[in-house]
Amino acid sequence: MFVEVEGKTYEEAVKKACEELKAEEKDLEIEVKEIDTKGILGILGGKKVVIRARLKETPEDFGKKILKDIGRLLGVPFLVKVHRSEGRISFLVQCKDGNFLVGKDGERLLALQYILDLAIAKKFKQKIKVLLDINGFREKRKRLIAKSAKRLADVVRKTGKSQKLGPLNPYERRIVHMTLKDEEGVETRSEGEGHMKDVLILPTKKAQ
Repeated sequence: MFVEVEGKTYEEAVKKACEELKAEEKDLEIEVKEIDTKGILGILGGKKVVIRARLKETPEDFGKKILKDIGRLLGVPFLVKVHRSEGRISFLVQCKDGNFLVGKDGERLLALQYILDLAIAKKFKQKIKVLLDINGFREKRKRLIAKSAKRLADVVRKTGKSQKLGPLNPYERRIVHMTLKDEEGVETRSEGEGHMKDVLILPTKKAQ
C-alpha cells in the first residue's frame, strides 16, 4: 500500500512517510512524484515535494504472493504460513488436493520449490535458502527417511556390509547424515552425480 505525502523538502516528505508507515527510511520504497519550486501566485520562493512511499517487499511477502497466485491459477486456494530460521525461509502451504501437488516422492513439490527459489533469487538479486512444504509432506517424509536410515544402520552393524538409501535430494540426504552422525559403528557418504544422489551407509573401520 502506497502513501502520498508532501513536504517543503525531500527530507521532510520522507520523515512524514516514515511516521505514517511506522518504519525507517531504509525500509521504504520511495518515488518522487512532484517537485514544485513556485510559491503562491507563481512567485518564486515557495517549494513543494510530493513523494509516494510504501514498505519494501520482503522475500517472505514476495514468496507468499507467488504461491497464492499459483494456487489461484490451479484453482486450489493456498493457505500459506511463513517463518525464517537459521537463514532459511520456510513456506508452509495447506490446501486441498495436496497429494496431486506433491507428486510421487515429492517431485512436483520440488518443481514448485525450484520456481519459488528462482523467482525470489531473481527479485532480490541474492541466493536465499528456501524450503517449501505442502500439507506437512516434508515432515512425514523426514520421519520416514530417518526411520529407514536407522533400520539400514542396524543391518550394517549386524552384517558388516554397506547399505544404500536413495536416490535423495540434498535436503533428504542431509536428514540421513544428521540422523546417523552420532550412531556408533556406521558412517555415511553421498554417491552419484547431479541433484539426486544415493546415500551409502557403511561400517566404520573400528566396527569392521
